[in-house]
Amino acid sequence: MVILLTIPIIIISLVIVWWFATRINTTFATKALLEFHHLDISISTTITDEHDISVLREILRGNSFSDSFPCNFTRRISITMTDGSRSIMFHPATDGCPILRLGDSDRYIRITEEARTRLNEVVAKYGMFFPAIN
Repeated sequence: MVILLTIPIIIISLVIVWWFATRINTTFATKALLEFHHLDISISTTITDEHDISVLREILRGNSFSDSFPCNFTRRISITMTDGSRSIMFHPATDGCPILRLGDSDRYIRITEEARTRLNEVVAKYGMFFPAIN
C-alpha cells in the first residue's frame, strides 16, 4: 500500500521539478539591452521604459525546450533582460518565426504570433526590425 502511494508522489514531484527547471524567469529584469547589427545598421541601446520592460518580461518568460527549427538566428541580434547582476539573453528569430533562442544554447522558447507581433512593436521603437534577413 505504501509503495502504491509513494510512486505517484514521486512522479508528481518529478513533473513539478521538471516544470520549474525549464521555466524561464524574467521577473527580475529592470532593463533590456538591445543589440541589432544587421546590414549597415548597428544599434546598441538600453530600454529602461517601465511599460516596455513589462511587456518584454511578459513575452519572454516561458518554458524552454530543446529542438531544432527551420528559423534563422544570429548572435548579432539579441535582447538581454537584466537587473545589473542577473541576466538572460534571447535571440529572436530573424525571419519572424515565433521562436526565441536562449543565448548560444540549443534551448528555445515558443511564443504566440500575437506575442511576436508585440515584441516586434516594442523593439521597433528602438530601431530593430524584422524580418532581418539578407
